[in-house]
Amino acid sequence: MKNFPCTLLLCMLLGFVLPSRAQDKTDVLSHKISLDVANQPATAILELIEKQAGVSFAYPNQVIANKNTYTIHQQKTTISHVLQLLFPGNQYTFKAVGAHIIIKPAETHAATMPDTSTPRTIDMNTVVVTALGIGRVQRSLGYAFTDVKGSELTKVRETNPIEALSGKVAGLDVNTTNSGVGGSVKVTLRGVKVIGGDNQPLYVIDGIPINNSSPGQADTYGGYDLGDGSSIINPDEVATISVLKGGAAAALYGSRAANGVILITTKKGSRKGLEVEFTSNAVVEKLVDSYDFQQEYGSGRDGLLPRDVATARGYSQASWGPKFNADSMVWLWNGNKVPYVNAHNNIQHFFRNGLTLTNSVALATGTDKTQLRFTYTNIHNDDIVPKSGLTRHNFSLRGTSQLTDKLSMDAKIAYLNENVDNRPALSDNPNNIGYVLSGVAPNINIDWLKDYKDPATGYYINWNNNTYQVNPYWAINEQPNNSVQDRLNGFVLLKYQLLPYLSVQGRTGEDYSKFSFREFMEYSTPFNTTGALNMKDRTLREVNSELMINYGKQIKKFWTGANLGMNRMDFHENLLNTTGRDISTMGVKSINNFQTKLSNEVLGQKRINSVYGAINLAYESMLYLDITGRNDWSSTLAAGNNAFFYPSVSGSFVFSELIHKNSVLDFGKLRFSLAQTGTDAIDPYQLNLTYGSNPDMPSVGGYAIGGVAVDKVPFKDLKPSISKSYEAGTNLVFFNNRVNLDVTWYQSNTRNQILSAPISTTSGYTTAVINSGNIRNRGLEVTMALKPVATRHFTWDVSLNYARNRNKILALSPLVSGYYTLASARWANASIVAKEGDEYGTIVGRKFLRNDAGKMVLDANNLPQYDAVDQKLGNGQYKWIGGLANRFTYKNISLNVLLDVKQGGNIYSMTNLLAYANGRQKGTLQGREGWAASEKARLAANKTPEEWTVTGGLPVSGVQQTGTDANGKAVYRDVTAFVSPQAYWQRVTDNIPEPFIYDASFVKIRSMSLDYTFPKSMFSGSILRELSLSVVARNLITISKHVPNVDPESSYNNGNGQGFEYGSLPTRRSYGLNLFAKF
Repeated sequence: MKNFPCTLLLCMLLGFVLPSRAQDKTDVLSHKISLDVANQPATAILELIEKQAGVSFAYPNQVIANKNTYTIHQQKTTISHVLQLLFPGNQYTFKAVGAHIIIKPAETHAATMPDTSTPRTIDMNTVVVTALGIGRVQRSLGYAFTDVKGSELTKVRETNPIEALSGKVAGLDVNTTNSGVGGSVKVTLRGVKVIGGDNQPLYVIDGIPINNSSPGQADTYGGYDLGDGSSIINPDEVATISVLKGGAAAALYGSRAANGVILITTKKGSRKGLEVEFTSNAVVEKLVDSYDFQQEYGSGRDGLLPRDVATARGYSQASWGPKFNADSMVWLWNGNKVPYVNAHNNIQHFFRNGLTLTNSVALATGTDKTQLRFTYTNIHNDDIVPKSGLTRHNFSLRGTSQLTDKLSMDAKIAYLNENVDNRPALSDNPNNIGYVLSGVAPNINIDWLKDYKDPATGYYINWNNNTYQVNPYWAINEQPNNSVQDRLNGFVLLKYQLLPYLSVQGRTGEDYSKFSFREFMEYSTPFNTTGALNMKDRTLREVNSELMINYGKQIKKFWTGANLGMNRMDFHENLLNTTGRDISTMGVKSINNFQTKLSNEVLGQKRINSVYGAINLAYESMLYLDITGRNDWSSTLAAGNNAFFYPSVSGSFVFSELIHKNSVLDFGKLRFSLAQTGTDAIDPYQLNLTYGSNPDMPSVGGYAIGGVAVDKVPFKDLKPSISKSYEAGTNLVFFNNRVNLDVTWYQSNTRNQILSAPISTTSGYTTAVINSGNIRNRGLEVTMALKPVATRHFTWDVSLNYARNRNKILALSPLVSGYYTLASARWANASIVAKEGDEYGTIVGRKFLRNDAGKMVLDANNLPQYDAVDQKLGNGQYKWIGGLANRFTYKNISLNVLLDVKQGGNIYSMTNLLAYANGRQKGTLQGREGWAASEKARLAANKTPEEWTVTGGLPVSGVQQTGTDANGKAVYRDVTAFVSPQAYWQRVTDNIPEPFIYDASFVKIRSMSLDYTFPKSMFSGSILRELSLSVVARNLITISKHVPNVDPESSYNNGNGQGFEYGSLPTRRSYGLNLFAKF
């Protein structure tokens, strides 16, 4: 690793200074041809070149529409020279990809002129980047393919640009945690395929895979979202993002691409001399709304106020007191007494407006032979949570050069430095701010909590008698956390053109990251009174090296292409966890300041060797057939089982070639594909027992006792999981490209899954590694692009995408009794599971106990009982997702609006459960006045509760068991009664999650932007070439949702168990300005 950056830089610099004998253009563009034609259109001349040189052209519709004719008499001239004669000036660029030559309009910044093409519609003659960076003509693909322009990521920015894909690609589901800035992003393509894996796609940047694993996620017991590898993606450098969803599309990447691939192609240098681009973005984040809680009742229990300081501490997060009365005084935890009134908006006062500033500068230069591009981007964020924020620096340098007539080079190096302060704690972590604030009584002013420590001792002040709900000001000031990441990645590619139709290339790339996390707990912290320091240091290094031969030639009416290559992936991980306990001096955050120090180091290595090949056949731009195959040898699988083959076959039939040109159908294609992919064991060392020392065990002679280091039974015969997929679809273009329809049906079955099945602890282990399970995904994707209006000055473009996925678990292991637990709510009586015969992600838990007639069974106190057998409560997976984008363009003004839709999933909201338990939810208001009046009358009558007939309260109806009949069947009587709202909701929240399962469906205006491009005439003659200004907004409006108080997208981790929400921070809305200038 130490020599990699130097070697890479040296190769780049040598490439840029070596003399070049290249012609005006690269690769096959320098091939010599002879032409003798008169009065022929451009398309006819291009066809002649194809036949003579064995190349193929891809060009936009403007070339077809060009009615000019040309006369060319040239002997032994280059293809590049002929193209300059056909397309003079700088209006078009020419690029060779193998034996393909792409002709396209010269690039301009996305904001400089209205885009009159249909949103995300790709010209069927355009060459797109597919697996392994292989260029393919769009019309030839036998599978669904989606390209997203880089400009769509920078217009309405996210700190992690992958979030910007939400609502834009059919079948792509984006999930984020409620972790604020710097958190991870979970992407799922066409449903969950793996029970025990992460289900995330492979990310590939400029042909080099990156490691997207997260250093840490929150779980049942709490934690932090420590981000993931996708943060290295700099949106200012992205040219396009290509999404490969199906097995045939991703099969060439082998086992790592079983869940699809996100291909990212970055920008290159300029052929036009020096160009400077400057982008500045400022975004303000505001709370959309805080919790919509009741504001009529405050601190207390059973309708009574705290009677002293001790009870005041216990009632700080209990809002079961009497109705507010300014004439009453109430005790606080600090010994003060204050009027018993509403503090108004007390929760919102804790937060602040967030601010994100992004500035980027790019320098691009070059000639026809050599191009360079350097980019620097700085992001500074102050989050809505005080003391929380992020600073990120992205540097990248990329160079391309035609070293000789036949030898070319492409090289890049990118560096990221990221510093994140005070990531919000999630889930059941005592420092979870959302969890704490959602229970604060409405008469308590949040500002009173700022006195969180004793000024004399610095010790924590007890405010609520709850060890696991820490004062939020103590959490952000005395329990800081910080993470620092340094990441370096890059590649060098050399390509040699042996013949116009044959080339060989070698590429090596490395992704290196160093991540450190520190969490400090001050002395007297309630759940760790002697203080602690938790440290995590992780180093990752992944090297990919490949050699590939490319062939492509036109032989009369047939096109034949082939690729043959080999790859080696080496992965190394070093993880060091260090804990300091028992602080010596308060405030000192060094590990040397702790009396007890414990450490644990984990090393991991993995290697995959691969060979692969692809054959591409075409006939008259109408019939296409692709056959691919890849064989991987993985070090994480058992000998004899570690070699596995992934084939695919895909084809397309462009039937519109058989139809005479007409004013209705412009293009029509049918496509199909079938493929086999799969995964190895992602984690190494699952084949044999591993041994290590345990610092928590007694020591001998000062050394820790050694032993088995895992609680999992290994599986010596571990095999890869296998996924077989099928896909069929059609692409239809109508009315001169005004309507573009793409429909895809797919199905995949993933068998032989690698699981950790639970076993009896009497074995000495808790789980066993096994091969088992079969998940089926079946779905439909529809993408439609429309141009309803297109005039000289005004255009209206519409893009719609819809994806429906049906998931079913066809088989599980016999070792799995009932269901396989994916996630559990530790104290809230529910789990997310995989159950044979059901959908993946089923939420199971307790329901109200009901009789055969469906009536609720009540106990002797008229309170509901629960069914002891867990039942299905819902499912965390959405049934369908979609997006609707509208773009309105008038001259230099453009308005873009994106709607994001997800429908059919469920969420278990533990925030709302706690709000009911604490008396904060509006639903707890029913019956309070009636119960208070009844209790007042009872006390006035000097009656005990047993002697009193309740006159008001929360009405309940159900049945009570009076006995059993002769057959032993329960006999019930109908009951209607009033009960205490506090007693009712405490019974329910302690035992029954059923009422807190909500429909997670929503419709959001995900983003909106209003762009203005200044006319070039305004700065004619100056160094300024382009200037644009945009007003942007994100998460502008939630048009429809069904979950009170929290965002339906809230989640505390990005694991497989989606559908739990707990202590979520309030929803955010952002507004901002973008400025782009080009010199």
